[in-house]
Amino acid sequence: MSKVVLHSGAVEMFVEEQGSGPALLLLNGLSQTTANWRTQARALSSRFRVVSYDARGQGRTPLGSRPVGLEEQLEDIAELLDALGIERAHLCGFSHGARVALAFAAAYPERVDRLVLTSIGTNDGPLRRLIVRSWREVLRQGGVEAMAWCTLPSILGTEFVRVYGDQVEAMVRATVQRNSESGLGALLEALAGYPDPRVEAGRVLAPTLLVTSDEDLLVPVDDARALAAAFPEVHHVLVCGCGHTIPIEMPEAWRRHVLAHLL
Repeated sequence: MSKVVLHSGAVEMFVEEQGSGPALLLLNGLSQTTANWRTQARALSSRFRVVSYDARGQGRTPLGSRPVGLEEQLEDIAELLDALGIERAHLCGFSHGARVALAFAAAYPERVDRLVLTSIGTNDGPLRRLIVRSWREVLRQGGVEAMAWCTLPSILGTEFVRVYGDQVEAMVRATVQRNSESGLGALLEALAGYPDPRVEAGRVLAPTLLVTSDEDLLVPVDDARALAAAFPEVHHVLVCGCGHTIPIEMPEAWRRHVLAHLL
């Protein structure tokens, strides 16, 4: 696995790359970094040139002086692909990364082969809006560690907590080590201004896989189905017994669906 730093706009972007074959770009969730993809990236690298990166304000990529709105994040991806010599790629995003991947596929259809979106819906649910608002307030008043503890009950499924509950403190420590208050704050602020994803879904030309779960408080099943209905071509998979973090909670099942879509 190679680790490189690429200049994109006004920042140096941290990138991890492994494998060979068709390019597959992995996009992080809000408080995630390339580290959260390593198990999946290693497994997928036998068939793909897997690229993961820390977006501005995440992990080892600084926030920089430019805004981190959706349009700027799409420009960052285009510059990243250019720097790596990748003309077209499969895009695979989780949660916030899925929202960005969706917008990129709509804005740059000539650069996307196939699209995988995990744990994303219409963003309409009142409970989701309240949860995300609570994250912003907890971050503002208590910092990254407080927000990390606040997010876990909203994103982890019941079975995962039952089996791996003794690892929760380690998960919180990792979140604190890999994130900054300024970076998370900027991304949360940007997220609040994103447009309705159904508009962008209607413009996507790439064959799309949408993976959601039945225990996800952030993406209720009806919201996921409403987003799926907006795509010209989509395969919607509902994973049962799982929370928001499907690639972590059910890694083999998630990867099986992804490979079936990409190959």
